[in-house]
Amino acid sequence: MFFHVFKYALKCLIKTRETVFWTLVFPFALSTFMFLAFGNLYETTEKFHAVSVAVVQQKENPIFEPVLKEVSGEGALLAVTETSEQQADKLLEEDEVKGIITVGDTVTLKVKESGMEQTVLHVFLNQFLQFKKTISDVAVAHPEKMGETVKKLSEQVDCFVEKNNTEGNQDDTVNYFYAIFAMTCLFASFASCDRILKIQANATALGQRRSVAPTHKLKGVLADFAACELVQYVIVCLLFLYMRFVLKIDFGTKIPAILLLLFVGTSFGIMLGILVGSLPRPGEAGKIGILISVSMVLSVLSDLVVDGIKALIERNVPILNDINPAALISDSFYALNIYEGYERFLQNLCILGGMTVALAVICYFVVRRNRYASL
Repeated sequence: MFFHVFKYALKCLIKTRETVFWTLVFPFALSTFMFLAFGNLYETTEKFHAVSVAVVQQKENPIFEPVLKEVSGEGALLAVTETSEQQADKLLEEDEVKGIITVGDTVTLKVKESGMEQTVLHVFLNQFLQFKKTISDVAVAHPEKMGETVKKLSEQVDCFVEKNNTEGNQDDTVNYFYAIFAMTCLFASFASCDRILKIQANATALGQRRSVAPTHKLKGVLADFAACELVQYVIVCLLFLYMRFVLKIDFGTKIPAILLLLFVGTSFGIMLGILVGSLPRPGEAGKIGILISVSMVLSVLSDLVVDGIKALIERNVPILNDINPAALISDSFYALNIYEGYERFLQNLCILGGMTVALAVICYFVVRRNRYASL
């Protein structure tokens, strides 16, 4: 009988348009729009790229050429394009390069506008001219110290030691996609609320028929829960695959932990829906309204709309993040992506799992106590 109820619950969930829209279509559409709006923001505004510059060789300069070769190339400071003067002016006018370096008896720089890239070119060229003047002055005044001077100028003094704290994705905009996963897990409550209403005799006609059926109520609830969990977990996994392999969003390499997190997150959402759906009042529309309001408010507080809200809450009222399931889910994604260990992730997962178990216990007693004087 369990598998019979499970099979038909599965069919009903797949055919319910509202559930399919909010739990499948809406998250996929929202993640796509988020990607179109913010997907390349980090690459274009925060991440450093080599400054494109055109170089016009009017005369060989044996001092400047080795320096230019040292700072150009893949992963270097400058992306150099050697071309003619006319072509360089055209590239500058079309914003294909940020400046033109003309190499002759002297080295000069031409820019179209001011900005960070143009400042980098100015600093590079000024430093080269200072080094060149120093070498020239030493060659005239103290030629015997020429070798020592060149060696000193060639040495790079590092005042800081570079250390990578993480190999994870440093893009702040990925927080929006963490929040979408949290929202999708909470939206699983719509499916479970719909299923629990189907066994309440005072809510639907189907509930009246199921109430007089010989199937044990707890067995029916477990079958509905299993069907909801299967459908919602498959949906959220498909969303993860879509973001990871189609939108190319970097969530790190701890895939098994992410899948476990998504399972616990959808379980919480389903239990939330069962709890709200099993309340005697309000009606079906009112219960759906409660779930939408609660899910959206919790998701907004986990950075779904504006990045930084969760951090602001953490600084001022950290307890809110500790009891907000959406914040726990998004923070767990962050912890898996940024930190090497699992301490913060496991702490969040234990809190979320504990809240899920607490909701399950409450749901058991609420559903078990439902009695009807007549049908």
